[in-house]
Parts: sequence; C-alpha cells; structure tokens
Amino acid sequence: MSTTLAPSPARLRLLLIALCVALALVVAGNSALAIALPDIAADLDATQSDLTWIIDAYALSFAALLLPAGIAADRFGRRTTLTVGLLVFATANVISAFSTDPETFIAWRAVAGAGAAAVFPVTLSALIDAYPAERRAFAIAVWSAVSAAGAVLGTLVAGGLLEVLEWPSIQIAFGSMAALLVIPTLVLVAENRRPGLSLDPWGALWSALGLAALVWAIIETPVLGIDDPLVIGAYAIAIVALSAFVIHELRTTEPALDVRLFRSRGLSTGSLIVSLQFFASLGFFVISPQYLQIVLELTPLGAAVALLAVAVGVGPGTGISTALIRRFGATVPGTLGLAIMGGGFALMAWMLGTGDPNLWLAGFGVFVFGLGFGIAITPGTVLIIDGLPAERRSVASAVNDITREVGGVIGIAVLGTVLAVGYAASLETPEGLPAELVETIEDSAGAGLAIADEAPFGGDELAAEVRSAFEQGTAQAFWAAAWVTLGASVLVAVIGPRGRRPDDAPESLH
Repeated sequence: MSTTLAPSPARLRLLLIALCVALALVVAGNSALAIALPDIAADLDATQSDLTWIIDAYALSFAALLLPAGIAADRFGRRTTLTVGLLVFATANVISAFSTDPETFIAWRAVAGAGAAAVFPVTLSALIDAYPAERRAFAIAVWSAVSAAGAVLGTLVAGGLLEVLEWPSIQIAFGSMAALLVIPTLVLVAENRRPGLSLDPWGALWSALGLAALVWAIIETPVLGIDDPLVIGAYAIAIVALSAFVIHELRTTEPALDVRLFRSRGLSTGSLIVSLQFFASLGFFVISPQYLQIVLELTPLGAAVALLAVAVGVGPGTGISTALIRRFGATVPGTLGLAIMGGGFALMAWMLGTGDPNLWLAGFGVFVFGLGFGIAITPGTVLIIDGLPAERRSVASAVNDITREVGGVIGIAVLGTVLAVGYAASLETPEGLPAELVETIEDSAGAGLAIADEAPFGGDELAAEVRSAFEQGTAQAFWAAAWVTLGASVLVAVIGPRGRRPDDAPESLH
C-alpha cells in the first residue's frame, strides 16, 4: 500500500534539502574522520591497522547491509527505514565519541555503518518517487552532486571543528545532526511501502555474508598477506556466499534482485562506472588529507579548505553531465567523466613525482579530478536506476550504493597499499637508527615524524626524508588511480549503450 503525499513545490524543496542533508551525513561519515586520523592515533594509541579499520569498519557494514536495507525499505516503508537508520547512525556516532580504545571505537563505527546502510538508498528512491518525471533529472543531478561533494564538505566541517575542539566533537556533531533530521523525515518522507513484495530472507543473508567476507578480505590482504589462512578463508566464504546468492536469485520466484537484469548493457555499464569511479575517489579522499598534513604541514582546516577545489569542479561537472545525457545518453558523459578524472590524477601524480611540485598546478589537477567526478556520477546512477523495475527503487538505489561502497573499499585498500609500498621503498632512514625504530618509521609516516620531533639530533633530516618518501608514495598511488579511471573510460565507451534511449534519459525515469 502506498502512502505517498501529493507533493507541492515547497514540499519538494524541503524534501530535497532534508534528504540531501541525510545523504551528506552518511557520505561524510568516513571522509570527516580521515582528516582526524593523526589525532585519533595519538589519543587512542591506535596502530596503522587500527586506523585502517576505523575507516573501513563503517564501509564494511555499510556495503554488507545495503541490499537488505533496500529490501526492507520497499517492503516496510521508506519513512520507517530512514527514521530507524538515522537513529542508529546518530546513537552510534555519539557513543563512539566517548571511546577510550581503538577496538571500542571500531565497533561503534560498524554500528554507524549499519545505520548509514538504512539511510542511503532511501535518500534516492524517495526523491525519485516524489518528483514528477519531467523534474527527476534535476533531483538526480542534485543528489549526485551532494553525494560527490559530501566527502569534501564533511572534511571541511571536521577541519573547522578540529581547530577549536578535539576529534570526538566530529562524532557528536554528526550524530546530533542525524537525530535532528528525524523530525523532517517523519513530516516530509512518504512511507511508500509495498507489503506484497518478497523480503527474500535467503537472498539478503547470502548477499550480506558474501559482501562482508569480501570487504574484510580486501581490507586485510595488505596487512596479513594474500597467503594468510584467514584471508584465504574469507575469500572462500565470499565466493561461496555470493555464488549461493546468484543461484538463489535465479531459482526463487520472487528475487530481491533479479541478477538476469545485469545482462542489460545499461545496468552493467552503470555499475562499472560507479564502482571504478569510487575506487579512485575514495582512495583520493583518504590519502589526500594525510598528504596535505604530513608533507605540506597544513592544519586539518587548511587541508580541508585545500580540498574544496574538488567541490568547485563537481558543481559545473554535474550540470555538464545532465546536458550531455539529454543530448547523447549516459555513455558519453560516463566515458568523458572517467577520462577527465584520470587526467586529473595523472597531472597530480606527475607533479608530486617531480619532488618539487608546483602546488598551483597540482591544485588544478584536483579541480580537474572534481570536474570529471561530477560529469561521471550522474550517468552511472541513471543507468542503474533505469535497469531495475520501479517497484524496486530502493533496491536499485542499494545496488548503486553497493557498487560505490565495494569499489571504494577496494580503492582504499589497493591505493593505500600502493602508497605504503611506495613510501617504504622510497624511504632512506639515517644510519645508526635501531632496527625497531626503522620498522616503525617504515610502517607509518606519522610515527616517523613523531620520532623525528623527539630525536636529539638529525631530526630535521629524518623528517624531510619521511615527507619526501610519503610524497613519492602518494604520487605512485595517484598514478594507479589514473590508469584505473582511464582504462575504465575506454571500457565504458566499448560496452555502454549507444545513443539516447527513452530508458536511459533521466527525464524519463518511471
């Protein structure tokens, strides 16, 4: 039964604002903390592995629970699901602010990710249902822009808070904002539940287990090694569970996600665009704040302000994308956006690799990356949403979110590993340091700078070497991101649907 309210223009504007704020909160749930990692490490005595899990525990539960959350939203109601998600996200964030050890903090981060999984798909499906067909292109473009810029905005808010308060203030602020959103959610968001839809509990179970095992294995591979029994076991569980999900969805009469739909070039292309776009971009948002603070010695706020160049590019990028989709279809802007992202990464990598970068030119590279991101994000989402039936819009949104989260987690793990290996390979520590100190410095640039600060002599030389090595590692990570996005642009151009068709134009979503 649908409980959709007839939307007036004023109500639509308020709905758009409320849902975009909710979207920005869950997107910024990771990026905001990335800029606070040095402070968190010092306060909680966290290792580099702990810091990785502080970021990725959120992403793991988020990715694993997106599909079940999308199913629940379509079955039990979008308003109910969104409200529960906001309350869980708010509670977990506020409680996590009082953590006294990394393990407790990581656990509450995972709970916050579960809440975010219930919020994210509804923000898109509720907008698509509420907006008339002729205005859905606008709603999707705004949603896409916020989902792209949310990471930068979260970093900026966190940087401002860190100028005057400690890192727990970030968690309290985000949790409080989520709690306040419950009121407009109850007033503005239609329930739109469909009690007749199958919950497909086995499909939800297999997908959650498979994605959780896959994400865990990806995160731990750089730490434990590909030959570690736990890593091998996790990959095995992921393969078995995801295979069981596919088999179950093919056999059941009421699948939560009919995997046959991925035969569609549009749905497959959209998933490819989103996953590889976020492979590169989430790696960027985790690596860049560290580079700006470790190498350029900016404050957290200074680093956040520097990253605004991304948002400056995203804005016009989404506008260009909407115009291109209407004229040519989704494949052209998808291809172009990924190619421009690759060009931005290549420019940044080349400048950093010189050892004496022109920061204005590197900043232009960040802008180019943001422009490409803005152009690519809308066509990927449009292709995914159009690839699933209208009654499965929350599931379609969940597929969109799963591809971005899994792609992002892989990107953080892979690009983070490239950075770590490049940093360690480029590092030349002064002779005479104890072996245990050398190992600590090779494991963490932040620890290396801390050791340099405490050294009775030779500290300046060590600090300069650490910063130079981290710069080279960052350059190598950005080269990897450039090759991935440029290769993805070629692949999208080859396999993407040709021309503008009624089912891939944003204004015809139905």
